[in-house]
Amino acid sequence: MKNLRIFPFGGVGEIGSNMTVFETENHQVIIDYGILFPSDNFFDINYLIADSSQLSKEKKLTLFITHGHEDHIGAVTHLLLEYPEIEVIAPEFPAILLRHKLERRKLKKHITIYQPEDSFKFDQYTLHPVHVTHSIPQTHGLVFHSKEFTTFFASDFKYDLNPSYERPFDTNKIKQLFAKSDTTLAMIDSTNILNENKTLSEQDLLGDLEKIITNNKRTFITMFSSNIYRLKNILELVKKNNKKITTIGRSLGHYLEAANEAKLLNLVDYPIIDIDAIQNYNDPNIIYMVTGSQGEFLGAAKRIINGDQKHINLCEDDQFVFSSKPIPGNEKTIYQLYNKLAEKNVEIINFRDMTIHASGHPGQEDLKQLISAIQPDYLIPIHGETYFLRKHITFIRNNFPKIKTKYLQNFEGIEVTASGLKSIKFDVKEPHLIHGNFVMIERAKISERRKMACNGVVFISLNHKTKNIQLQTKGLPEEMDEYLLKAKDLIDYTAFEELKNRDHDYVIEQIRIKIRNFYHSVLGYKPITIVQMV
Repeated sequence: MKNLRIFPFGGVGEIGSNMTVFETENHQVIIDYGILFPSDNFFDINYLIADSSQLSKEKKLTLFITHGHEDHIGAVTHLLLEYPEIEVIAPEFPAILLRHKLERRKLKKHITIYQPEDSFKFDQYTLHPVHVTHSIPQTHGLVFHSKEFTTFFASDFKYDLNPSYERPFDTNKIKQLFAKSDTTLAMIDSTNILNENKTLSEQDLLGDLEKIITNNKRTFITMFSSNIYRLKNILELVKKNNKKITTIGRSLGHYLEAANEAKLLNLVDYPIIDIDAIQNYNDPNIIYMVTGSQGEFLGAAKRIINGDQKHINLCEDDQFVFSSKPIPGNEKTIYQLYNKLAEKNVEIINFRDMTIHASGHPGQEDLKQLISAIQPDYLIPIHGETYFLRKHITFIRNNFPKIKTKYLQNFEGIEVTASGLKSIKFDVKEPHLIHGNFVMIERAKISERRKMACNGVVFISLNHKTKNIQLQTKGLPEEMDEYLLKAKDLIDYTAFEELKNRDHDYVIEQIRIKIRNFYHSVLGYKPITIVQMV
């Protein structure tokens, strides 16, 4: 048997930056290439992407897209710039989203569209797309199949057998392909492993969403813009109840237009009104769909709640609906929005109050049903933070003791040989930081930003001939202004008396050290100090 290697470069031990490689004798098949949103410690960078430098230069590269979420397609343009000859294969809806990204970067690339019935040959292995359900349309897992060894890979899914507007999760295809193989492996989603129950279907939300829409109140609803089928359900309920709907926020328009292009819905069938065409902004028959369900700084929800949205002033007769759950780490930001709404006595409705949100990931009951149905020989948890991966392994061992489990992190993988699964390791590479206009920024520069942000900056300019000194501070307390003359005297003495006969570089460094120490004596910390002498 010719060896197969499977290894993640991103998306394991973290939620985001997804990138997993299936390597055969002549091919490397890259499964997704997404972004990871940064923590606040990264000082306003746009996102992080997996380091792809260890991809093979000798083998044919294929990028296979499973679905259209940003943590799976958001970095594709970077990969295409680095590997322009790579073949790209995607479902229609993600392909439309990708084309929009390429247009913004002024790039052109052919994208092969696949259907669940298609298959792709890579040496003695065949890749079979498998339709799975998730929180965005046209999501797929894949079965990488040969007679000797077969892998089912699904980084994002929910085990929904009664979904809205799409086929149920295709368990039978996995079972049939597994039955034709000697050894089987499942690599599956860990995001919702802490949920002991079964994940809700979008169908389960219809009753409470209709109650909200039929209330005689002006209604604002915020949710993830990519959840097209929930948006479609809301559009249907609005139409059914003779209401109108408008959208506020760029991403909502972007996803709805892409869904319309993919024929997932037909926008002309719904009573959608442009925000600027509304005659009465207090009309309770208008439903406002808005971006910013996670309290994003530029999201429409935050803008409306802060009173910065043209034509809209919230009042106690309104209801504000959060049809989402906080992403871990966002809780404080969202509760700040709740508090501002409460100050205005606006009714707040979230997932704790009514059944208005369904996760896109499997709970433990979903995993039990799926694993019982497909019965893999091996299982490797993916798509989750380290704690989730470990919990997933414990869950499998407790409920399916015959299944062999293996723990992987990024830049760790397995090699499938005739004697079994062999561990392999790669050089661990830090993800790249992307800032501004798609520019890569070095981590050392982020460290500089952190120091400037925390400690402030002192700028010093000296003219060696005129002995003129200019000193300016940024980010220091205003009371430090009273120390400017003392600092200038110290600079004057050091440059033009104590060290007047020394070379410029030495003088500059000594001034830098002395001024940092001077401010440390009054501030308790040392600001960044930049000295120039001409």
